[in-house]
Amino acid sequence: MSWLSRLAVPGRAVIEALDRSQAIIEFAPDGRILRANRNFLDTMGYEAREIVGRHHGMFLAPADRTHPDYAAFWQQLAQGAFKQAEFKRIAKNGREVWLQATYNPIRGRGGRVKKVIKLATDITDVKRWNADHSGQIDAIGKSLAVVSFDLDGTIIDANANFLAVMGYTLEEIKGRHHAIFVDPATRESEEYRKFWADLARGEFRASQFRRFGKDGREVWIEASYNPILDMNGKPFKVVKYATDISAIKRRNADYEGQIAAINKSQAVIEFDLDGHVLDANENFLALMGYKLAEIQGRHHAMFVDPAEKDSAPYRDFWSRLKRGEYQTARYLRFGKNGRQVWIEANYNPILDINGNPFKIVKFATDVSEKVRQQERFSIVSLVADNTDNSVIITDPDGLIHYVNPGFTRMTGFSAADAIGKKPGKLLQGAHTDPATVARLREKIRRREPFYEEILNYTKSGEPYWISLSINPVLDAEGRLERFISVQANITSTKLQALDFNVRIDAIEHSNIVFEWNENRRLIKANELGLSVTGHADEAAARASRALQYESLFTADDQRRLQEGESLTRNLSLRLENGKDIVLAATVQPLRDVEGRLSRTVVYAVDMTARSNAISHMMSGVLDQINRTAHSISEVSAQTNLLSLNATIEAARAGEAGKGFSVVASEVKLLAERSAVLSTQIAQVVADTKTKIEDLRAA
Repeated sequence: MSWLSRLAVPGRAVIEALDRSQAIIEFAPDGRILRANRNFLDTMGYEAREIVGRHHGMFLAPADRTHPDYAAFWQQLAQGAFKQAEFKRIAKNGREVWLQATYNPIRGRGGRVKKVIKLATDITDVKRWNADHSGQIDAIGKSLAVVSFDLDGTIIDANANFLAVMGYTLEEIKGRHHAIFVDPATRESEEYRKFWADLARGEFRASQFRRFGKDGREVWIEASYNPILDMNGKPFKVVKYATDISAIKRRNADYEGQIAAINKSQAVIEFDLDGHVLDANENFLALMGYKLAEIQGRHHAMFVDPAEKDSAPYRDFWSRLKRGEYQTARYLRFGKNGRQVWIEANYNPILDINGNPFKIVKFATDVSEKVRQQERFSIVSLVADNTDNSVIITDPDGLIHYVNPGFTRMTGFSAADAIGKKPGKLLQGAHTDPATVARLREKIRRREPFYEEILNYTKSGEPYWISLSINPVLDAEGRLERFISVQANITSTKLQALDFNVRIDAIEHSNIVFEWNENRRLIKANELGLSVTGHADEAAARASRALQYESLFTADDQRRLQEGESLTRNLSLRLENGKDIVLAATVQPLRDVEGRLSRTVVYAVDMTARSNAISHMMSGVLDQINRTAHSISEVSAQTNLLSLNATIEAARAGEAGKGFSVVASEVKLLAERSAVLSTQIAQVVADTKTKIEDLRAA
């Protein structure tokens, strides 16, 4: 039996094993689905009849499906390119699925790709686990001082928080032993040697430690030393997470004095973790009208509304406190005789030395009178008679029961026209956006405050734009009393915005426009820009080296753009076809709300023809004039020499040569004048060249 024939049966077994363990799907070279195994169907939530014959794009988000890179992906597969990566896909119910997959083009006898087989493994849970743990580690690194050691205590690395606490740079401590942070007596002790031996065996250590910074300054830290295990469960390094508690240690000395001061100024009560009263100061007892004996041992629920004490939010309130979560708010409480008391209070879980909550201390301030005043003044503040804005107050059902004069001036409707009607029915019209109306109604239904811009109509049918804010007003028990709506007329602002957009469109139709995103990737090239550069579409423009951000802008340009400075430049582009073009450009950086460079936009005019014409002028006409002036200069020099010779000959001829001498003098004057003129021509040519260079640069 041959070696190949011996592989036949095991080969089929391998394929069957893959079918059992892998999600497998087959495609035509154009991406149409041919078949899929059960693993793939179960992973994506489909049956075979739902996907066979459809395109692979059904598993992508719409934005990815239409991206140019996706079309290129299938073109490359059809040409026989193998693909392997982690891919995000969308299952039947819209659930995000991550696959570790290979796309394997299968060639026929003629060498052409006849189908593509995809082998995939669902790694969604792994991705989520990695993201969760990575996020946790990043969060720890941001909030804690972190340093890592070899098992013998040699420093491997430290984050900025640790270096700041200890006053070192990384270069000063990396490769040195942890002992640099302890005092000499600790360093030489048996306990310290055992400390590192225990860590090397994988034993965790956590406590408060006294350490010393670079300048000998005492530093107290709350820290844990965590042995990190390899895949075989053996320690290979130690990571220390620490918090600087030096200030806390110093503050502990005066805590008792502060607590005494708080007890003098605030109402203070203590509870166990289940909510039973342990103690209360005189301020709290006076506020609530009780004696300590009347409340000690009883549950906090005695101070709340009976309907609240059995509610899920109230149970959750104490569960969160028991877990150590701080709570603060304004609360309605009830004193001894059922008297309502409003307090601004914070409930503080008090931690033991191990960081576990063991009791709750509440600090409270009586704000009952403040709340009553706010209730009285809230009604007064609603009556906004002197504002030009429109103010509408509705009942809980949304029916108008008050409008201010600003409403009448803005809408033309009187109070009599409006009372008892719903604002939407009264003010919305044919071109009011239905989606905006739907959002508005949903917010009202959920009793949530919101802000919108919406098109309304006056009584005479004139459209106008408003910025609309609506806020629900609740009573002390949280029941809905009314809605308050304030509307400002923003019609002129809207029209200006529309005019601005029209102007921008006009600029983009008459200028070459290129745009790069914050990652310096070309994201836009308008039709004129594509035409000038000879690119068929934006994908081709993105691939062009001539339009790479770093090719167009110097390091200094990029720095100035990063700082928000606009630039005016002549940009020279060498295209792939060897053609050179010159653009007279304005480069505008666009910044996000935090001041970071988000986009870079170039508005430009093609100056190639003008630049070429100027170059032709300089190299042709001006050079010819310059050569002519030089020739005149040479002729004048020769003429001057001849006139000199003539003068000498006239002098030798005596009386007979006087007339010839006069003519020679005139010729000499003409030669000198020619020399002066040729010099002036050369200067004019030089000045003209300078001005043309300045013009071309402009």
